[in-house]
Parts: sequence; structure tokens; C-alpha cells
Amino acid sequence: MNKSIKLMLVVFAFFMIIGCTSNQGVLVGDTVDIANYKRPSNIVKYQWSFDTKPPTSRLDPRDFIPSNYHPNVTFIPDVPGRYIVRLTMINNEGSVLHKSFVYMADPQPDYLANIDKEKPVNKTTPVSTTTPLPPKVIEIPVVTEKVILTKTTVTKTPNEWQSAPKPGQNPEEIEQEPAYSTKSVTKVTEEKKEPVVMKAQEVVAPTTQYVTNLKENAKYTLQVSSSTVEAYAVELKDKLIARGYDAFIQKAEIEGKLRYRIRVGHFVNYEDAKNYRQEMLDNTEFEPWVDKIK
Repeated sequence: MNKSIKLMLVVFAFFMIIGCTSNQGVLVGDTVDIANYKRPSNIVKYQWSFDTKPPTSRLDPRDFIPSNYHPNVTFIPDVPGRYIVRLTMINNEGSVLHKSFVYMADPQPDYLANIDKEKPVNKTTPVSTTTPLPPKVIEIPVVTEKVILTKTTVTKTPNEWQSAPKPGQNPEEIEQEPAYSTKSVTKVTEEKKEPVVMKAQEVVAPTTQYVTNLKENAKYTLQVSSSTVEAYAVELKDKLIARGYDAFIQKAEIEGKLRYRIRVGHFVNYEDAKNYRQEMLDNTEFEPWVDKIK
């Protein structure tokens, strides 16, 4: 009896350790690594999920990298708020264990808010800090259509000589030439239609007043996210480019780890970058922050 009680107490203490939560503070757009946690050695299956996340977050279990069935995963908070990540573990005896991780994601701080302010410009002398992008033209080739006409003429001629049936003989039983002979003639002609000339379409360039193509003079950019996974960074960059943003990737080594920073835009002064950030906040699900181009 005493042994049973001791065993129950050990099992209860084990489940209390496994199910405890850890509270950590993180920043939106930074990679959260979940690797250093206590787990028994006899676990045969892992499954990650989100117990709680901010209402505007678009994350789901498919956003765990490399997958939501791996023992060590990472994810990237996309909006500020509270994230509770649940890990379900199954051991080789079929027992189910749970562990939770709690993260409070805060917006990226605006480190550059009070530095490098531009000098006021005389209102009578307008100064343009951006250069509009020239419109692009799509060239459509001239189309020439070739038509081949095939015409078949069939001529039907009656045969003049037909064998007469014998008395009492059915005419259909007589073997003879068909009552008519046919002849077909096929004529092939070629026609060319007039070339169809299509007018070129004009692609409208971005109209925002903050984007500039003067990259050599740019000091600031917007950082949308940062990841240690290159494939994720490339996918997010392509997604931003498809939506019309000047996205690019900058590599940086931080504490011995190579990180891929996904960034948007090149800005000459801080105010333009800050205004463009507000434009992205108002029109997209991203929450970028202003950073210096290094």
C-alpha cells in the first residue's frame, strides 16, 4: 500500500513539472525558438498548437517551423498580444502529456524616433525627396493568322448496265456493281488574314510619395520580419513584391546566428519612412518598424 501511494505521488509530481508554463517576452516579427524544455526520454510523438493567440493573428499550426510534429520548433508572432503554445506528447506506453508555453509579444520599439531629425524646409521652396518610377510598357507582338481551308466534293454517277433478275429471283440476291458510283475530290486552299495589331498597355507605377529609387542616398528602411530560416524569408519577400512593395533581404549575424531580415523600401529621411510605415499599418496585416540601412 505504501509503495502504491509513493508511486502515485511521483506520477503526480511528474505531471505537474510537465504541465507547467513558461512566461517570456518577445517582439513582433522576431523568431521564437522553442527547444530548451524538459521532456521525458520515452516520447514517441509531438504535436504543437496554439491554445490562445491575439484575435487579429493569422497564425495556425502550419506556421511552426519545420513542422508542428517536430520536437523543436520556431514561430514568428505576427501581431502584438498573448500567445499560449501547447505541446502534446505521447510516450511509448500511450500516455498523453501536455506542456504550455506563454509568450507576450510587444511591438518593435521605435529606436529612431528622436534621432537624425531633418532640418525644417522653407515652405516657399518645395523640396522633393523622391523620384517617381517611370511607367512600364508591355510590348505585345503583332499576330498574323493563317487559315487552311479543306473542301471535299463528292460526285454520284448511276451505273448504266444492271443485270436483270431471273424469273422468281429476288433482285437483292443478284451480285453486281452498285447502282451508283461515287467520286470525291479534296481541294486545299490557304488564306492569310490581316495582321491584328494590339495596343500596348501601360502599367501604372506606384503612386506613393514616400518610395524612392535613390538607393545610394537612402538611410532608412522598414523591417517587416526577421528569421533564421532562409526559405521563410524568401517566401515573405516574394509575397511582399507580388503586392507591389520594394522588398529585399539583408543578412546579419547576431550572437553567432545568421538571420535573414525581410525589409521594404529605401528612404532618404526618417519622416518618409515613418509615414510609409503608417501606410502599411493602415492597408496591410504587417506591422513593420523603421530601421537604419546598414
